[in-house]
Amino acid sequence: MLSRRATNTYLKSEEFLMKSFMKCYADPYCQQTNQDGMVNLGTAINQLCEDIISEKLNETGIFEHQPSWQHYFGLNGTPDFLQTLADFLTRKFTNDEDPISKENIRVVNGVSSSLEALAWSLCDPGDIILTALPTYSRFFADLQERVEAKVIGVHLSDEDDFELRPELFEQEILLRKEKGEVVRGILLCNPHNPLGKVYSRDLVMEFIDLCTKYDLHLLVDEVYALSVFDSTPFTSILSIPREEIPNPNLIHFLWGLSKDFGLAGFRTGVIHTYNKDLLKSLDGMSIFTSLPAHIQQVSVKLLGDQRWIDDVYIPTNHARLRESLQLVKTMLGDLNLRFIRPSAGLFCWIDFSAYLKKSTKEEEIAMFERLFEKGKVYIVPGTEFGCIKPGWFRIIFTVNPDVLKEGLRRIKEILMSSG
Repeated sequence: MLSRRATNTYLKSEEFLMKSFMKCYADPYCQQTNQDGMVNLGTAINQLCEDIISEKLNETGIFEHQPSWQHYFGLNGTPDFLQTLADFLTRKFTNDEDPISKENIRVVNGVSSSLEALAWSLCDPGDIILTALPTYSRFFADLQERVEAKVIGVHLSDEDDFELRPELFEQEILLRKEKGEVVRGILLCNPHNPLGKVYSRDLVMEFIDLCTKYDLHLLVDEVYALSVFDSTPFTSILSIPREEIPNPNLIHFLWGLSKDFGLAGFRTGVIHTYNKDLLKSLDGMSIFTSLPAHIQQVSVKLLGDQRWIDDVYIPTNHARLRESLQLVKTMLGDLNLRFIRPSAGLFCWIDFSAYLKKSTKEEEIAMFERLFEKGKVYIVPGTEFGCIKPGWFRIIFTVNPDVLKEGLRRIKEILMSSG
């Protein structure tokens, strides 16, 4: 017999993304050895630069060992990794205009763990974090499963291409206050998952002002910050000078290696905050959230190579992101599908509602099941991201090109047979 919380959380039902991922993981498509396997276009991984990353990580001297690393070392970030991160974030996120201090950085084992650590430190059970819908559905699990914070979605409308409006958040804040509920913060995903939108500096400032007005924490997830592949300017929360932020203690930044560098297996998350009490709390839980010292040392070599990052990795990654997105447009172009043009990220947000028999969640899930069970291709239905208009799906386009082509072929085949 397990605890009620374990039973209710993990035994009675499975979280959608993890359940679907595990089915794909057990039977993956391979052009040479398993042509009838599952094509996973639902899990946000970036395979486009595996060759470049492999070449870099296999360089002589990347992997090393020192005796001190095999003991309790760098639980919240080794000194050299924290300094490397400070220099890297200053250069890539603030354009060298506002130096980042390593004293305000903590390293955590993944961005999911970073969100959970922040929620544990900032929220009591039942306290509310607001976020825009549609959104990455793991946000709900990350903040709710063990910490028992409560994630409330603020619905955006497909009628204006899911425009992000701070006034919608203010309305929700006031509504929750009227009900006697405690709103503790807002989670802003920029660039946005699944929309692929990049939000302007002015809009980010509006959310800073809103959080200041109501004394709320602003959690800014920038895990796709270096995956902006068109000319849209990106403004990191880190690039806004501290003196322009009314209450810096309310602003918390998250980033990691999983998306921009395709290194989800490194389980490396980064938190930046000016809040000294929060830093102390993160230090207190570091025995639960630390990552191996050896991974940190490899990451020092990776992020410390400015020439490789600026001249090789980022431009190649951006070019391949554009090529993969174009492949989606080309292969699905004759289906007359509506999609939100992404500027960043590993995905596109596409409207399949024209191929639904009825505009209902049940019909959307039925389409998902046809794709998953009959077509053996996994893409995430929009209702799993909290989208109230049935028919939207997120497609990951950053798998290997042969896998992407096969997945798109299967999607097209199922849609045409549905029409």
